[in-house]
Amino acid sequence: MHTLAFVFGTLFPIYATLALGAALRRSHFLNENVAKGLNSLMFWVALPCLIADSISKANFDGDWFHVSLVLILATLTIALLAWLLAPLLGISSFSRPSFCQSVFRSNNAYVGLPVMFLAFSGRPDFQDLSALATLTLAPCLITYNLLAVILLTPKGEGGSFATRLFKVMHGILKNPLILACLAGVVLLLLRTQLSIELPRPVNRTMTLLGQMATPGSLIALGASLSGTRFRAALGPGHWAASLKLIVCPLCGLVWCLLFGLSPLSRFVVLTFLACPCAVASFIMAQAMKGDADLAGASVALSTVYSVFSLSIMLAFAMPPLP
Repeated sequence: MHTLAFVFGTLFPIYATLALGAALRRSHFLNENVAKGLNSLMFWVALPCLIADSISKANFDGDWFHVSLVLILATLTIALLAWLLAPLLGISSFSRPSFCQSVFRSNNAYVGLPVMFLAFSGRPDFQDLSALATLTLAPCLITYNLLAVILLTPKGEGGSFATRLFKVMHGILKNPLILACLAGVVLLLLRTQLSIELPRPVNRTMTLLGQMATPGSLIALGASLSGTRFRAALGPGHWAASLKLIVCPLCGLVWCLLFGLSPLSRFVVLTFLACPCAVASFIMAQAMKGDADLAGASVALSTVYSVFSLSIMLAFAMPPLP
């Protein structure tokens, strides 16, 4: 078990930076266009550089495949559970797909990675653990997007599902975070198998750009949350946040135990599952004419409440240094 000082020291910078982003947006220091531009910069430049750089410099035999598999199985489990529970919780048939998406879709890139990078800092195996965390992102992102389009595509629209599914698959192939994972693996293999390194100036540039990913992503997330409408859907939003932050990690724990994951691999899985709902769930619900207000409420509420779920993960799930 880790001390309160460790938990506070890890999470305070995360939520303080989130609050800064929200304050900058509310004070109009960041207007809507600047906030969107910052989000695009993080998504297309900073995070890909961070992911590729982290993976390319790793020296690990991490069991990333089983970590990803457990994350996917936990995602499918909680998605099915949320779908079955929705009518019992008073969720309408219109809101049911958005509710379900809000429960299974984690904000792994903007919250999960910063939390783990701060938690792992100072450990001798920091680079390997960071690479393990980043490498599991790609399969999760693919799963999230496929499930979302299946749930949010209305029934009875001729040809609409196939068209939207094709667009999602096309988008997955162009997703910069997935491409960054692949690039990092290629660079890792070139370095370890062929002793080919990136030129030092290129490597330093990629590292420098990646360093702005953590604070920039959190500011962008805070700015996005400040404009989210959610008052009309607080009730369903609380149910979605509760399932996301309590039941989802419990499902993951069961799968971790079934697969016999190591304590550190288990920590990666549980931390990702204890993250708040992704802002992408609100964006996709809005774009596909789902219940965007419920999705927005789920994102906002789960982001606030995730301070408790992530604190539990840091205190009890993360193994201490040997």
